[in-house]
Amino acid sequence: MKQNMKIWLAAGSTALLALLIINCLIVFKDGSKITRSYYITDYERVTLEQQRAYLEKEAMIVPQEEIRITADANALSEISVRPGQKISMNEEIAAYKTDEATQEQSKLQFEVNAYESELTTLEGILRRLEAQDINNPVTSIDSEQVDDELSITVETEVTQGSPLEAIATIEKQIAEVERNIDILENQIADLSFSNVLSSPIDGVVGEVIDDNGTITFIIYTDEKNLITYVSEKEWETVAENQNVELDQSLFDNEIESQNITNTEETSTEETNSEETSSIAQEQEELLGVVIEKQTIPAVNSLWYNEMEKVVKMPKPLSFEVRVDLNEAIVGKPYASLTKTKIIINEAPSAFRVKKEWLSSKEITVDAESKEVTQIYLIGEDGKIQATEVDVAFEDKGDAILTSGLSNDQIVFYDNAKSAQSEAFFPMPFELPSKATIQELDWKQYAKYIIF
Repeated sequence: MKQNMKIWLAAGSTALLALLIINCLIVFKDGSKITRSYYITDYERVTLEQQRAYLEKEAMIVPQEEIRITADANALSEISVRPGQKISMNEEIAAYKTDEATQEQSKLQFEVNAYESELTTLEGILRRLEAQDINNPVTSIDSEQVDDELSITVETEVTQGSPLEAIATIEKQIAEVERNIDILENQIADLSFSNVLSSPIDGVVGEVIDDNGTITFIIYTDEKNLITYVSEKEWETVAENQNVELDQSLFDNEIESQNITNTEETSTEETNSEETSSIAQEQEELLGVVIEKQTIPAVNSLWYNEMEKVVKMPKPLSFEVRVDLNEAIVGKPYASLTKTKIIINEAPSAFRVKKEWLSSKEITVDAESKEVTQIYLIGEDGKIQATEVDVAFEDKGDAILTSGLSNDQIVFYDNAKSAQSEAFFPMPFELPSKATIQELDWKQYAKYIIF
């Protein structure tokens, strides 16, 4: 009797185990059609906001422009400035010998004539370029269209670019030539009234170089830019007119002085909280713009050498990128370092999710199959859904999505969930603070546990 009981128990246990195994296989095998609940541990709630991808770089404060003024060393009787000296417009830089002033005027006029000839050449090329179809971005410039008098560097930049890029290059060159003509004509005017060489701008004397009998005065403008250096791969992601996020510390001195002024003016008034919030928000968005990226590798220069002392430069090639600022930098010396974030991709209203959470699926539309990207989310009915999304760009392992989701939706990772299945999440666990524990007595704890 006992033997039969054991046999029946063993047979029953085996049958129950087999039933459980078969049930598990049916329910949990891939592609199972049986609806079941899933325990979701890796999930997040998405937020619709501005999304950006950055190229983060160290940058250096440099003068917006460097003015070079040359003179024959033998024609000067005195040099009135030294490197690092602050100088004002029309302030004396050097004095000429009386008998050399007229000769220097003739020399400067010869240089003006040469620049005017170059200006005429550039303006002619600009007219020919503007007569082309500048709306065709793929059209390149034939080398025959470029005048032989242009430098090799400018000719290369023009012939390798589109018509719009070529026009921008020529316009930049024209502006430089016109600036040089203005400087020389000011020098000639100064020599007509006195025997002095004066500064054409407010700025700082950067260098005084004596080279083979020629004195060169380099004057830095008070206005400042930033420069940084990028690798060849990074260079491909940078474009002129891209916005650049700037570090708050660049303008700390200016903001402090403004705050002091505002405090003195409104010492008897209360600050409106909404205005304070608005000001804070404006201060957070400090932007510059990429105004130039060099197309030739950087060579040894004052700023390159200074930056190389403190920053690991891209190897084997470095390309200079210059950033113009919307705000003036006050109280920061040249060659100071700062941090910048060049915005290489941007979506004003988008969602950020982990790239690995996305999956691909082939669907048929109008008898043609195509691959779509989708992600799993929790629908309004609390059930699992797979929704199609559009990826604007990728950034550091994340995907930036511009459609398919709504604000505050819950998305999660898995590419094998059954649609319309139930989902449940880990129970929230949060320890009360010490102050909360001390405020409650045992009756309140008992009430919470029971009810």
